[in-house]
Amino acid sequence: MKKVLFVTAALLFAGILFADGEKNYGGGKPWVNSANKENITGILHPSPKDDFHVYVNYDWLQKNEIPEGKSNYSSFREVENEVQQNIYEVLTDTKTPGLDAENVRSLYNDVLDWNSRNSLGMKPVESVIDEIKSIKTIDELSDFITNPQKTFLIPTFFNLWNITKFSDSSSYISIVDFEGLILGDSAEYKKRTEIGERYYNAALYKAKALLTRLDYSETDAEQMLNTVLKIEAVLAPKIYTNAEMNSPDFIKTLNKNVYTPEKTFKLSSKFPLKRFIENEGYGNAKEFLIVAPKYFSAVDKIYRQENLEDIKTFLIVKTVNNYAWYLDREAYDISKNAENIVSGSSGKLPDQKMAVETVRIMLNTPLNRAYLSRFDLSELKTKITEMCKQIIATYRDMLNEEDWLSEQTRQKALEKLDSIKIHSIYPEKWIDYSGLKLKGLSYLECIRAIDSYNREIVRSRTNGKVDKEIWDTDSLLVANAFYQFTENSINIIPGLIGKPFYYKEMSQEALLGGIGSVIAHEISHAFDTQGAQFDKNGSLTNWWTKEDYNAFKKRASKLISYYNGITIWEGLQCQGELVQTEAIADMAGVKTMLRIAKTIPDFNYKEFFESHAIIWREIITPETDMYFAYNDPHPQSHLRTNVTLQQFDEFIVTYDIKPGDNMYLAPGDRILVW
Repeated sequence: MKKVLFVTAALLFAGILFADGEKNYGGGKPWVNSANKENITGILHPSPKDDFHVYVNYDWLQKNEIPEGKSNYSSFREVENEVQQNIYEVLTDTKTPGLDAENVRSLYNDVLDWNSRNSLGMKPVESVIDEIKSIKTIDELSDFITNPQKTFLIPTFFNLWNITKFSDSSSYISIVDFEGLILGDSAEYKKRTEIGERYYNAALYKAKALLTRLDYSETDAEQMLNTVLKIEAVLAPKIYTNAEMNSPDFIKTLNKNVYTPEKTFKLSSKFPLKRFIENEGYGNAKEFLIVAPKYFSAVDKIYRQENLEDIKTFLIVKTVNNYAWYLDREAYDISKNAENIVSGSSGKLPDQKMAVETVRIMLNTPLNRAYLSRFDLSELKTKITEMCKQIIATYRDMLNEEDWLSEQTRQKALEKLDSIKIHSIYPEKWIDYSGLKLKGLSYLECIRAIDSYNREIVRSRTNGKVDKEIWDTDSLLVANAFYQFTENSINIIPGLIGKPFYYKEMSQEALLGGIGSVIAHEISHAFDTQGAQFDKNGSLTNWWTKEDYNAFKKRASKLISYYNGITIWEGLQCQGELVQTEAIADMAGVKTMLRIAKTIPDFNYKEFFESHAIIWREIITPETDMYFAYNDPHPQSHLRTNVTLQQFDEFIVTYDIKPGDNMYLAPGDRILVW
């Protein structure tokens, strides 16, 4: 599910890993996890028959290091660095005209205005904390928590916004969701794992470092954090676990939770839910998508006069955490140090890069427009669009040859394929940001103004129709490409245009192995185990015959079992259920490119396969790698190369791979879903 990020969540790292102690990051079967550099130090002569990913990327893996302030480095980050330099030019060129350029420059300069930020210190949050402290009754708390003018960066137990309705992609529906948890995953409150322990260590460090600046003692800070965890321990059992939310079938579960306003308001008897919803501007909503219906009774269990002091502590700790990123240098450094505990990273980004990232996250549409006013990407848009059309045509041939599909299901699949919207490089229509003016504001005032403006944009969609000419993307300038299942669109954006994915002097083979396989991968998401639940219009609809869908799930089950049998490192298995959608898309994407390769005389398969392996090269901290192993639907980088390519005869023949070689997979054991 794609969630609108208003302010702080977009700037926070999503994962934390395991407790301090001796760990064995070696092992791995049938391949070592080469994203951990220590695992390849003893490899002197990598063989394409043994480990193709290491064979291709060995020199790159050896010479590169993870940058300060980051938890990984990859081909995607290389492209991102190129784009960030272009963004920097936009942000520092005072001659670029227009409100968009003025706003992004204002925010950029405010981020870097440490003199102003340091002069304020903790004062901006002190006044907020004093107001929370002054609350004497549960009724006063209700007055406070239902007043949007007072709750900027303050947790309110619930989040409200509008999303595209799953069962009708032409309409919006208002969604009521729960707040995030300190330990990151509701499962951690039942049995804390090494991942949860690292979450706790980071939170404890941050609480002590920040709250002592507000005249609390370290003992007070620890007790306050534990009070927050006590409250969350009541809430967590009623919230889905990360594993549940990462399931491809989770959307079907969500789609059952559509409530009328009357039914929604009855979910809470203690928390002032009706007033909260109305004051947030959603009182006219005709229906609500309730993410976790049982969560409301858990909030009611807490929301009582006898728990008032604990609730105030809950609000204080989380509010200070949220504000810290926008305060002075010391508070920012504390937040970054906590993030490092979480991700296994060290140091911090140079201020310039940090400020560029902040603007990209907080002002994506104005930045996109300012960027395009400086860099003419119209020719690139035409080329990528034509490439997408060619690959879709090839995908049509591939679907026509799938002998396990009935004609009825095949025609529905082809209709969906033909209806895919190509979002190439940039849209022609934009969200209106003409009413946002940041010049003359402080950093925190900028953040508040942006937050307020974004909330109004989202709130205005209540009961409305989706304008599908406006792309549903947070940024065009991130190194990524994606498929939107409620739009049935592939999105190939300029943030991914650069070496090794797409560049002027690349060969045809490198083009197909790079951006070509990425485009085909995104098309394939329309037919993975999540995307296949949506029809040609992007609505949650079953367009399969029962027999075909059972066959589809059986094929996916074989893929899941194969990935489950892979050891990432000693004691850590790949999670097949989690990675199935991306793995399906990886393989179908390469299969499509190989169909195109057959039409090209004297095609150099060696260059194609090696170019493909290059796009997945990566080094990563073990902590982040472990978090991703349990929470990221993408397989580890070496698996995206090795498992994907061993499915194809062309690869086996090109490198003369035989039974007994690590890269060999017998035809009967292969796991292609498409």
